[in-house]
Amino acid sequence: MPGPTDDYFAYKRWFDREYDALELPADCSEPSPPLSYSNQYTWTVEWYLVFANDPKVYIRVFEHFAKRAQLQLSQRIHFAYNYAPITRSDPRGVPGYLPNDPIFVRIDNIHRPPHLHPEADPTQHHLQEKIDGLTLANLDLFDFVRASLRHRQSGRPMSRELGYRII
Repeated sequence: MPGPTDDYFAYKRWFDREYDALELPADCSEPSPPLSYSNQYTWTVEWYLVFANDPKVYIRVFEHFAKRAQLQLSQRIHFAYNYAPITRSDPRGVPGYLPNDPIFVRIDNIHRPPHLHPEADPTQHHLQEKIDGLTLANLDLFDFVRASLRHRQSGRPMSRELGYRII
């Protein structure tokens, strides 16, 4: 499982350590704080990285954690990682999207098991059985962010940056 899921405080220490190690480019902004805390065992990450220079793109990381039944541990219930061109933004500068908007990649478990939406067709859902080289459920949000930053620099396909292929 990516990152600690014991409780919010362990997760926040891990998140802060990994965040501090990132080298974000000068044109990167973060329109909202990334973590929202309900209690020690329930928290949400919704983190946007918005890049203003050509190309205008964004990274969105969403994770929701909640307590496991009868245990003092939490688990990641939902996640969605988007990396895409900016097509629209709200007044605060937070990018918006629709399911058929262009993307470089989207990986999530919203409304189905973990799956990947490829750049070629954002409406496609490739389940784990069709993905080689990457375990979707174990993808770490910081690995996703670093791969997206590399893509932005190199222009290489996200499949190469994340190390997967669709079979």
